[in-house]
Amino acid sequence: MGQFAWVEQVAALSAMLSTLETQAGQGTLGATGLEELKSGLDDLRLRAWGLLTASSSDDPQGFQERFRTRRGIEMCRALSTDVRTGKLSGRRAELPGLGDAAGELATAVKAVTRKTPEGKPAKRTPPKRRDKGAG
Repeated sequence: MGQFAWVEQVAALSAMLSTLETQAGQGTLGATGLEELKSGLDDLRLRAWGLLTASSSDDPQGFQERFRTRRGIEMCRALSTDVRTGKLSGRRAELPGLGDAAGELATAVKAVTRKTPEGKPAKRTPPKRRDKGAG
């Protein structure tokens, strides 16, 4: 497998953002999808930081797994607090999907951390995925 084309990927992202900025300046940029783009870029930034840090680790895969797990814990706890305190509106159409995803995650974590009678980790089974159009 060849070297990742960092320069080209950064240039492509920069060009895309320049186009969006131009559209925003002209008043032609629609808000649809912009929130998802921001969220995706946030995720990209965090994961890139994790990769950068992991590259200097003795156990890069273990570091990435710990990083993603800890980030997930932070996000779940923050969302839980926001829902309980009303900071996140109960009227959000996405909340049932969030609850479903949290339940699927809890089930998957229990399955992979459960031990067999012999003390070995239980066999991993992939989680069932729901169709995006369902619901």
